[in-house]
Amino acid sequence: MSDADPADMPRERAGSQTLLRGLDIIEQLSGEPLRVADVSDRLDLTFPTTQRLAAALIDRGFLKKLPKGKLALGPKLVQLGFLAREQIDMLGLARAGAETLCDAIGLCVFIGARDGDVALHLHRAMGRQRIEVATRPGTRRALADTGLGKALMFDDTPAAWARLFMLARPEQDDGAAAIDEMRGHVAAGVVLHHSTSDDTIRSVAAPIRDASGAIVAALSVASPVQYLDEQKMREIAPQVLQTVREISAGLGWRGRDPRDPG
Repeated sequence: MSDADPADMPRERAGSQTLLRGLDIIEQLSGEPLRVADVSDRLDLTFPTTQRLAAALIDRGFLKKLPKGKLALGPKLVQLGFLAREQIDMLGLARAGAETLCDAIGLCVFIGARDGDVALHLHRAMGRQRIEVATRPGTRRALADTGLGKALMFDDTPAAWARLFMLARPEQDDGAAAIDEMRGHVAAGVVLHHSTSDDTIRSVAAPIRDASGAIVAALSVASPVQYLDEQKMREIAPQVLQTVREISAGLGWRGRDPRDPG
């Protein structure tokens, strides 16, 4: 094993290595509880070193003991997680991501959050196109009426999708079609939306998640069709996905692209 003795190292380097090993142990346990021997094998550390570090982490509340000799994340991490979440400025992170994307593609980028059955627009990054989407921050729209709103619906049940589409389009009996449409969006990880209220508007949207995996907001690029045709929508979809991944990572999300295998 590559387990050098910290006693043989300069004090500063030894302290850094001990800290990094402790963090490695915590990361290994973020997926599931493990025995000390399992952690030792995965990190290529000796059993005594792993046991010593685990004992120190247990003493500080970062880990806890479970039956059958297993270790799990401790209450101190729960406390720190809540404190970190309170200190993260979700809208600030999302706004910065929206502005960066807007600068890159020259189109309007919106950030919105869910409020019951409607999407509340929180921020608009102005693009460089001559004709712009008029939606302003503070605007509320039925969830199923916009690409941004549909991205906020990703984690809803099929029955909820059908209900929300009926609220947005009461004149249409399209429950089955709505479910099929949303399943397609979720599978792709991104919404390619054609407005039903104004056929000249197109949008590309995706959800933003926090550390728990919950959808806390959505980002949407929206523009008149002359600036955002079918080809352009497909071209910028990867940029939209990358932007929401970066914002979500800043909020602590550690998930993966739903299109990735496994």
